[in-house]
Amino acid sequence: MINKTYPNVNNFCGGNFQDWLEVNLLKECNGRCSWCIEKNGFHPETSANWKIIADQAILTGKKNIILLGGEPTLYPYLKEIIQYLNNANLSVWITTNGSRLSPNFIRKNLVGIKGINISIHSWDLSQNEEITGVKIKNLLSSIKTLKEMNISIRFNCNCIAGYIDNYHRIEDYILLAKSLGVTKVRFAELKQDDESFVDLAKILNYRYGLNDDPFVCGCNKNAVIHEVDVNFRQMCGLQTSQRKKPYNPVQFAKQVLYYDGKIYNGWQTKESQMNSVHTKVLSILKAVENGKMTSEEALVKIFSSMDNQISLKHIENVNTGAGCQY
Repeated sequence: MINKTYPNVNNFCGGNFQDWLEVNLLKECNGRCSWCIEKNGFHPETSANWKIIADQAILTGKKNIILLGGEPTLYPYLKEIIQYLNNANLSVWITTNGSRLSPNFIRKNLVGIKGINISIHSWDLSQNEEITGVKIKNLLSSIKTLKEMNISIRFNCNCIAGYIDNYHRIEDYILLAKSLGVTKVRFAELKQDDESFVDLAKILNYRYGLNDDPFVCGCNKNAVIHEVDVNFRQMCGLQTSQRKKPYNPVQFAKQVLYYDGKIYNGWQTKESQMNSVHTKVLSILKAVENGKMTSEEALVKIFSSMDNQISLKHIENVNTGAGCQY
């Protein structure tokens, strides 16, 4: 009998949040975050019409649609896709770096969304610009407009060494959010970035249920600090070398809709595509060894596989992200 490690049922990979669909609207971003996980992300060669993407989202039967990128506010048909999904009685959410937000932009493009996550990675906005490469100019007026439109607001903060890396700085961030009228905050550990990684469990002395084994003990923990709803998001050993990788892990896949109009099991990476070709080549060589294929036939198939990899026209649904949400 093979031993398996099962995730906490409250984790994304444990089957929670299955009524959510993540939509990667575009690869373009105006930021330059050094730790961006999409640097090694899969970027389809073609882009589908916005209506095809919206229809695919509706067909999944998911109730909550979260629009991501890249930077989703750069998407030229953002207004159209939000209205279309909203008319289908779906709850639409968006995660943005906040650089394009203004009262006018919000009223023109974001009518109908349920909530917005604004990614700000320091209580000091000048530091945030240093981290992300983008300037947030209209934060206070944008928050006021969002609240007038009854749109839920949450600040998302990645904890980065040298910036948000101790309790006092976390507290300063929470107080900034509260002073701006934002009562929801998420603090997340970095994924696949050892140099800038901040261990939330350690800097918060294991309060709020934070732990050394988020895969089994739970990676999402909630607290109320200074009357602000705070969510802590830890990374397990599948996402960072700073924690032990779970043995033979079992995960629930989470659907991701890409801008090519196709749905994949989990977020795809460039590496996953290379692994797919590598597996195919090994299979072809095995067929030659067993006498089921000639060398000439094998060469044709291998070059065909490589061509597909280079053009990214043939993509396997490799479950690279499982249930984990970025």
